[in-house]
Amino acid sequence: MRAGAFHSHSQSAPLAHLKFYNAEALAFHNSLADYRAEPLEAILQTAVLKHGRKPFLTTALPNGLSATLTFAEAEAQSADLARYFREVLNLKPGSVVAVQSPNCISYVVCLLGILRAGLVLSNVNPLYTETETRRQLRDCKAEVLIGSTLFADTIEAAVSGTNVRHVISVSLTDFFPGLQRAGLDFLLNKVKRMARPLAIRHVTLREALEVGGQFAVTAATYTDELSPDRDAIYQYSGGTTGVSKGVRLTEAGLVTNIDQFVSLAPQLTDLEGKTMLLVLPVYHVFGLFASIIALRHGVHVVLAPSPRPLSNLKKSFRKFQPDMFPGVNSLFAKLMEEPWFKANPPRLSLTISGAAALDPMIAQRWCEMTSTEVVEGYGMTEATTLLAINPHDARKRPGTAGLPLPGTEIAIMDEHGRFCAPGEPGEIVARGPQLMTGYLFRPDETAAAFVDGWMRTGDIGVLDTDGYLRIVDRAKDMVLVGGFNVFPNEVDEVLNACPGVMEAASAGIKARNSEEELHAFVVRRDPALTEDAILAHCAVQLTGYKRPRQIHFVEELPKSPIGKILRRELRTMVPNR
Repeated sequence: MRAGAFHSHSQSAPLAHLKFYNAEALAFHNSLADYRAEPLEAILQTAVLKHGRKPFLTTALPNGLSATLTFAEAEAQSADLARYFREVLNLKPGSVVAVQSPNCISYVVCLLGILRAGLVLSNVNPLYTETETRRQLRDCKAEVLIGSTLFADTIEAAVSGTNVRHVISVSLTDFFPGLQRAGLDFLLNKVKRMARPLAIRHVTLREALEVGGQFAVTAATYTDELSPDRDAIYQYSGGTTGVSKGVRLTEAGLVTNIDQFVSLAPQLTDLEGKTMLLVLPVYHVFGLFASIIALRHGVHVVLAPSPRPLSNLKKSFRKFQPDMFPGVNSLFAKLMEEPWFKANPPRLSLTISGAAALDPMIAQRWCEMTSTEVVEGYGMTEATTLLAINPHDARKRPGTAGLPLPGTEIAIMDEHGRFCAPGEPGEIVARGPQLMTGYLFRPDETAAAFVDGWMRTGDIGVLDTDGYLRIVDRAKDMVLVGGFNVFPNEVDEVLNACPGVMEAASAGIKARNSEEELHAFVVRRDPALTEDAILAHCAVQLTGYKRPRQIHFVEELPKSPIGKILRRELRTMVPNR
């Protein structure tokens, strides 16, 4: 399937949800056959014309120091980097540039420069080990690695045995004023020993920008002759099966997904001049998506390099007083436990939740504390970011993932490939212009991910008669207890509502007889909370086979960098039985 291709609706795809669209979303939906995603180059030029001198990117350090680029400055720096790639390194369209860095101005400048040069961006998790980094560099055939000085050891070891011919180092301090930069570099390198210059052949980002700037007289635009449906991002994801693999995403799919999202949520249509605190990592598709929304709509992005510990965010909340805050369920829950956050909670105009299911109780508490409701999205890397959202207005239905985005078809399919009736659970399948082109160098897995043009999500869900989507769980997380299907998300919701629980999750554990039983893993808010109290709470809320057989009290739950509960790691916390 080609990203950007739009499929006409079939009788098997319910359209009942269209009556809940606002006028803008309905117009977008009806005109999508003629819609052409605006090129990123044009979006950048428009941003400079409309917002040139306004702040666009800020690196906000935990100590309160910060550096900022305007829209015009970010455009100029990314143009210089694009020229460096093409004129100095002689990279050809489609060459792959990997980036491994925490959130900072340099990251966004690099991703814009890569895409403007007609190259392909591959984001590398900065928490990856040397082996994991090398595996991705080899798999995507990266020719350039842009890496943070915070991860010098990993970068130096990982490039060996790969196609990487050029290394560019970036720093949290790249765009700070000279004297301040020197002081911070001394602190990071010599005092805290958190970073150091690379010991392998490389250039710094600042050096690359200076050299690339010498070619500015050419005013080269490198993407004019390239198709907007070309591969632009290789975003690595575990997908619905097996080992992490490259998801082939297009620039057109990214911009289209943003326009779909904004058209369906009216509070997103007037973002100009607002400030977004971006804690989500830019290397994750959700953080990348938020960065391009900001560029398209004149939003100031305050980039937090590390939210751990959460006290790192205290000065950013106070100093920048953000209006917008994208996050995930676990981040909202943890922030609301922080004394400094509870004492002076921000007054937000927009909160966006994604990447993991939003607990209704967490959403309610967040709304009460920050004076804003949450726009919840459902999606996956293979869909660029989003497939559906639950708008924050009269159309919102708590407990659902909301409505399919304009131009997106969602259906429920049973194990025999038949479409389910409203109310019947099955695998969620989707099609639309934001879907991936396929998996990189994996034609068999690409073929397996689609059935009759519909992309399989690996999630279990239900559509109601109005076309609202409810997520039941991941298919691979479903637990078979005594012949009955148990979905951990349902159990988690009950566990998290138990008094004295800070957060909890459940998972299926193999018993001696090779059958599965459900175990719960609980982080206590109240140290006096007992296993009996939790089991008694579950006995009131859940039928017998859905109740956990055993409770494990833990200090914290294993999560991905974006905040998803890692159930596979929960399973390893219980000894073989």
